[in-house]
Amino acid sequence: MMLRKEKCVLLIAVLLAAVIVLSGCGSASAGADDPFAQSIRSRYPELKDRKITFTEVKRVVDGDTFETKEGDKVRLIGVNTPETVKPNSPVEKYGKEASDFTKGKLTKKKVYMFADAGDKDKYGRLLRYVWVDGEPVMFNEVLVRDGYANTMTVPPNVMFQKRFLQLEREARAAKKGLWADDKSK
Repeated sequence: MMLRKEKCVLLIAVLLAAVIVLSGCGSASAGADDPFAQSIRSRYPELKDRKITFTEVKRVVDGDTFETKEGDKVRLIGVNTPETVKPNSPVEKYGKEASDFTKGKLTKKKVYMFADAGDKDKYGRLLRYVWVDGEPVMFNEVLVRDGYANTMTVPPNVMFQKRFLQLEREARAAKKGLWADDKSK
C-alpha cells in the first residue's frame, strides 16, 4: 500500500515538473496590463477578447513567413508575398524586395501576435496577425498597403479580409510595389 502511494506521489511530482518546464516554452502571453497590447486592442477592437502573445523573431524565411526564437514557424494571415524559397520554383517578381523588407522590419524584433479562427496551416505553421513592438499598424497590413503583398483569404481566417482588400485596392491605384509599372522599383 505504501509503495503504491509513493509511486503516485512521484508520478504527480514528475507531471508537475513537466508542466512547469513546458509552460516556459513557446511565446509568452501579453497580460492585460501590457501597455502595447492595450494600444493594439484599442486600435483593433476585434481583438478585445483575443489572447495576444509576444516573442522575438529569430529569422525571416520570406516575405510572409518567419521563425520565432522558440523555433515556431509563423505564416502571416491574409497576405501573400511573391515566392523566393519555394522548392522547384523560380524567385517571383518583387519577391526579393518583399523578403528583404520583412527581414528589415522583423529580424530580431519583439512582435505581438494573435490567431484568428484557425491556429495552424497544413504545414504546421502558426497562423498569426503580427505587430512589431511599438508600431501602431499591424505588419500584415503594412505589407499590403505598401505593395509587398496581395491579399490571400483562407477561411476561416477572415477577420481583416475587408480591410486587406481595401488596402490592396489603394496600393494598386497608387501603383505601389507589386503594382508598379516597372517591377524593379
